[in-house]
Amino acid sequence: MHNFQNERLVLAAAAVGEARAAIDLTLDYTKSRRAFGGPLFDKQVIRHRLAMLDARTQAARQLVYHAAWLIEQSEDPIKLVSMAKAVAGELVNEVMYACQQFFGGSGYLRESGIERMVRDARVHSIGGGTTEIMLNEIAKRM
Repeated sequence: MHNFQNERLVLAAAAVGEARAAIDLTLDYTKSRRAFGGPLFDKQVIRHRLAMLDARTQAARQLVYHAAWLIEQSEDPIKLVSMAKAVAGELVNEVMYACQQFFGGSGYLRESGIERMVRDARVHSIGGGTTEIMLNEIAKRM
């Protein structure tokens, strides 16, 4: 069970990193892609959506850090690791979906970086225990 916690925490950290990378890629794209008379990033709805995804990704990162700290302190980390994995595993998929949407049709092409990131992110809500398993672990400790 101890090894499971490490695996789950690593998966949560990877999910946060992938979400951050997708946001960075999308920021670059929306700042350079011109449509409707200017860069996509000039559209308030796009800026706000990316800002919220960025804030939620940072919150997930802090949850991962706290779970890692609990492991370092030799405290029972199962509830927090499960929370970190559930939150990060779902968030990375939400981030990928939103970011791919901002790329429009080009985000669906096999040659685009975001398309590959979307496919790769799916494993985070499955591997090391599904989100539903993580929620059961959390609920048992409430």
